[in-house]
Amino acid sequence: MFKLIQPHSFILKKWIVIPIAVFLVAIACISSGQTDTSLLQTQTALQVQLTVQAQQASQIGQETAIAAEKTQIAQQIQATVLAEQIAQLTQQAGQNPPTNPPPAATEPPPLPPSSPEPAVDIEQKIKNAKILLFEDMAGTGQLEYYQEALEMGGYTFKDDGSAQGWFKDDLLSSTEWDLIIAASESRTKIQGEFFVYLLEHINRGAAVIIEHWALDDLSQGKVASILSKCGVGLYRDWYFREWWLADLSVWPLIPDHPVFTTPNKGISLRNFSVWWDDPDQGDLLKLTGSGDAQLLAGTKATSKSDHGVVASCLGGRVIIQTFSSHNYRRDSVTNLIQNYVHYTLTNYFLSQP
Repeated sequence: MFKLIQPHSFILKKWIVIPIAVFLVAIACISSGQTDTSLLQTQTALQVQLTVQAQQASQIGQETAIAAEKTQIAQQIQATVLAEQIAQLTQQAGQNPPTNPPPAATEPPPLPPSSPEPAVDIEQKIKNAKILLFEDMAGTGQLEYYQEALEMGGYTFKDDGSAQGWFKDDLLSSTEWDLIIAASESRTKIQGEFFVYLLEHINRGAAVIIEHWALDDLSQGKVASILSKCGVGLYRDWYFREWWLADLSVWPLIPDHPVFTTPNKGISLRNFSVWWDDPDQGDLLKLTGSGDAQLLAGTKATSKSDHGVVASCLGGRVIIQTFSSHNYRRDSVTNLIQNYVHYTLTNYFLSQP
């Protein structure tokens, strides 16, 4: 194994060997008798040189030792500082958990629900509704206000006229009508089983408009179930002994109701003429509190719970009218019927899933 020789040791040994050699040369010279002045000068120069070199070697040795000592001290300081840093970091790691720990493994977030398809415009649904019309004025040769109102409103409908047989067949068919209109204004009456069929469609969710001037004669019959479900009852008969002097003015009880404003405005039922030469001009309704009925129009502007001639119920899907349409101005009535249709169909489609 090799032994590392310190640099300063080597230099000292070198300068020890040199004076010995010089001394031997001097002895040899003396022994040979050469003791002249040049020899003395040479000896003196050598001694001076040796002295200088010895001083230099001593200085170099001291400087080397000092440098080695400084290096050792620096290494010790560096090791101490490093050890303190390691200890500090270890302590911090034990006391303070990582501020940003890696996220725990979780299931991927669910995908957002797909956007629903755009809803079909309600007005488009109304215009494309399946409408069934029975209007017994068709057998009188007079104007059919409901037919005219539907045509002017741009509706497509099945018109059974005054044919009760056709109307019954359509009510019992598999067709799911959106709106059924049963207008029995003529002095003949639609009654009995037809109200049973109408109730079945009401229970299914269909919209229904009924115009009938003689519910007092039927209120204890099969129409009673519709009246009860609606929440209205018979207040009294609208009867005038001197029918030609009858006051047939009708007042809106809820003036801003859609039945009077949408899509048509400016409807007035105070301009009338007695069309039917009959003391019985219709019926007056009252609220019973058993349903959600509202009286929309009546013969007394201040009475909102009785004296009614137009009622709405079952979420606005059903309208019952107990005055005769032909007693009033044609344009007002056709506008009113169009509002009936729009209102009941709007509520019908809004109630559909």
